[in-house]
Amino acid sequence: MLYAYPVYDLILDVLRKDGRGKAVSIDEYNNLSVVVNKHVFEDFYDKFEGDLESSDCLGTFKVFNEDITLVADAQNTSAVGTLPTDYYHVIGRPKTISGSTIRWVDVVTAQEHARRQNDYLTQATAINPTCQIGGQDANDNKQIRVYPYTTNLIYLDYLREPVTPYLDYYVNNTTLVTTYMDSGDTVSVPAGSTYRDGTAGGGLGIPSLTQDWEWSDDELPLIIAKFLQLLGIAYPDELLLQAGMANENKITQK
Repeated sequence: MLYAYPVYDLILDVLRKDGRGKAVSIDEYNNLSVVVNKHVFEDFYDKFEGDLESSDCLGTFKVFNEDITLVADAQNTSAVGTLPTDYYHVIGRPKTISGSTIRWVDVVTAQEHARRQNDYLTQATAINPTCQIGGQDANDNKQIRVYPYTTNLIYLDYLREPVTPYLDYYVNNTTLVTTYMDSGDTVSVPAGSTYRDGTAGGGLGIPSLTQDWEWSDDELPLIIAKFLQLLGIAYPDELLLQAGMANENKITQK
């Protein structure tokens, strides 16, 4: 795990060498972290389980045997369940369990589902169930549809999305010194300081919103390279952009 504030400080160190001082505010860092985090995840996902490195890097994000309750739809055509809010992609095949019997559920496309259901010999049964990923519930969460509609529970292995990094802080009103807040802490912001959202210090403790990066130290150079590319576009600065791209290419070609 990479703590949120060392990553920010390292970016500032890189930019100081470029003569930029404290060119990136914490709020800008938080905004860019959303994009960088997704890009790093997608880079490894593109090679997911194609090699040992991508499988190892994404191992943290694998969730196993998540139970999903199913309810028959109004037409009794499928059993519908809501996927976890952090769901990104199914791993392998879902399964149903009855006593000691495990039955694997085939994940099919809409076209394959139609072909199977049109043939009595290949229709989904309790012994040979199928499913489709798709649809949304009332809260815009993705759904899974399982056939036959009498299925009431499945177990799913899936790849979850990484938590979005965030760095929370408060600032001394006189010295303008910034104090970072650790993840999971409730911080008593002292009088004479102001919390990130403008709340004056000296009141009740404030729960920190800091979220650390879920990547390991091995991914830090790639994270920094992607930040440099985004900053090169934002400034704009062709040299910064080229440095970020060159560093990323060097890392990914190893």
